[in-house]
Amino acid sequence: DIIMKLFRLFFFLLIIGCSSNNQSVSITSSFDYDVLDSFIKDSLPSTLDLNINYSDVFDQWKDINLINTVKKIPLIESKQLNFPINLLKTDILKINDKNIPHALNHPQVIGRFRVLKTDILKINIDDLSSENYRIFKTHLKDIVNSYNAFVNTMNLEVSQKDDKIILN
Repeated sequence: DIIMKLFRLFFFLLIIGCSSNNQSVSITSSFDYDVLDSFIKDSLPSTLDLNINYSDVFDQWKDINLINTVKKIPLIESKQLNFPINLLKTDILKINDKNIPHALNHPQVIGRFRVLKTDILKINIDDLSSENYRIFKTHLKDIVNSYNAFVNTMNLEVSQKDDKIILN
């Protein structure tokens, strides 16, 4: 008798659970990754390179390779962007701008790094809905522009230091 009541209770709960699942409406938005691929290929600026003549100076900063992963963003297929961007967001948080080697420890470099870090942390690839698509594109472009400004500043600071040595 008690087993039968438990069975009925279980059966009743099972039916309620199944019927509530049928009533839930799943809203999916289809996202056109081809449009995002076109934007990445056509609208993102080219990334700059660190001056290879000063690679010995740049290599002193152990985190520079991690920062340089930004260069890969324009090369990645848009459907695959989620993992590299989220990994970059995680890794950029680990970089302490107080541990920059002396040769690169200039306010301009630190400032450009902080802007790049902020731009990377602002991007949200986990919600590529049509409402957020415009914001995502803007943030993606901001990351590349910030990276280029950072690289340009690094190249200028190192070459200016080199010029000062030559002049003395």
